[in-house]
Amino acid sequence: MTHEAFRFKTLRDIREKIASLGLDIQLNPSLKILSKSITIKQKLFPNRLVVHPMEGCDATKEGAPTSLTRRRYRRFGSSGAGLIWYESTAISMECRSNPNQLMLTEDNKLFFQKLIVEAEQSEEKLHSKNPMYSKSIKILQLNHSGRYSRPSEKIPQRMYKSTPLDERYHQKPSEGKILSDGELGNLVQDYETATALAKEIGFDGVDIKFCHGYLLNESLSAFTRENSIYGGEDYENRTRLVKDIIKRISTKFGSDNFLIASRMSIYDGVPYPYGWGIRKEIGDKFPPTPDLGEPIRLITDLHGLGMDLLNLSLGNPYYDPSISRPFDQTVKGGKMPEEHPLEGVARFLTLTRVIRKGIPAGVKIIGTGYSWLREYSALVGAAEIAAGNVDMMGYGRMSFANPEFGQQILEKGELDPKKCCISCSKCTELMRKGTVTGCVIRDSKTYLPYYKGKTRNTLLMEEK
Repeated sequence: MTHEAFRFKTLRDIREKIASLGLDIQLNPSLKILSKSITIKQKLFPNRLVVHPMEGCDATKEGAPTSLTRRRYRRFGSSGAGLIWYESTAISMECRSNPNQLMLTEDNKLFFQKLIVEAEQSEEKLHSKNPMYSKSIKILQLNHSGRYSRPSEKIPQRMYKSTPLDERYHQKPSEGKILSDGELGNLVQDYETATALAKEIGFDGVDIKFCHGYLLNESLSAFTRENSIYGGEDYENRTRLVKDIIKRISTKFGSDNFLIASRMSIYDGVPYPYGWGIRKEIGDKFPPTPDLGEPIRLITDLHGLGMDLLNLSLGNPYYDPSISRPFDQTVKGGKMPEEHPLEGVARFLTLTRVIRKGIPAGVKIIGTGYSWLREYSALVGAAEIAAGNVDMMGYGRMSFANPEFGQQILEKGELDPKKCCISCSKCTELMRKGTVTGCVIRDSKTYLPYYKGKTRNTLLMEEK
């Protein structure tokens, strides 16, 4: 289908376009279901709305939050969402995705604790105005950036060789290294250490991140890794590292009051043998045909090990960003997709529905991929929850652009179209410029200067 920008003035307009494309995207005119609470592992989530993990690239060189980081979580605290999923936090210095990614350590743990406190202060203000709001659940995402590690310069730490993946990220196969089995096995302790700190300072749970092409996600597609207990065609080998980490953390910390979760890619959109959730056929069409047999099997296995909450995603944005986030406008120099953005939205919904039908009922799912729909997005999320396809709905780019989305949905029953994300990809452009990340359009006073050339070093100097 031909790519088109968002241009729907009425609900009828978008319904007609969905029908003309032959897509199964349902819209529920009532948003009341989004206000209903849900309990997961004895944790009460006050509503079904989620702030997705959105990396700001604005930590200190040591990994501590800055004033800009704290501002972001104060704003997320004002969202009204029942769950704030804190952004990607590195488990070590060498695996950071950028020199200013968050990294939780013994030395800076109190600065992270302040992120929680300040978000809760925003929530307390909301509650004082309207008792319907209460304290959100807070989960910290832990990550190893793997092939996309860039603590200062690009130092890819790969599971296997892949010229296509390296070429898309403009890096040489000679750069970095393929991690040994011993190095991979040692990561289990790193995740345990970070989890212990997260629990100590007050997070309600952790997310062991295996999505978007990062190391644990890449381990699942390590078909070409040879002579390794973590690779090859064998499913047990390719899922061993993820299972070992989840098992260790669940055994140590998976009590009734601490959540073990994951943001998982169920379909990489990268052709076999370099993609997960893909039909195993060389030369398949692009985007490649999904095969969710292994993702369903893994989710079932992880549930048995103690994981009960999944935040589902698709794609590798370093390879094809349109699969991870349908957009109107690509980053400068990027390629426009050969499909309508509504087809990308439908892919999220369809694949998530397949997962829901195949996994144990006890696993709770957070749906993704709604932001492109703007003011109609909550209608789709409500429909998916009402149909039992997901349990909660999350916003990524929308939370950057419109951090008060929850107040609008829960109080007014609709999103303000003048505050919604317009999928212009400028937040991604900021990241690629090597500076801090946020919404250039809706939060222009803060982020437009960075888009125009203000450097991250200016922020760090201001911190001092």
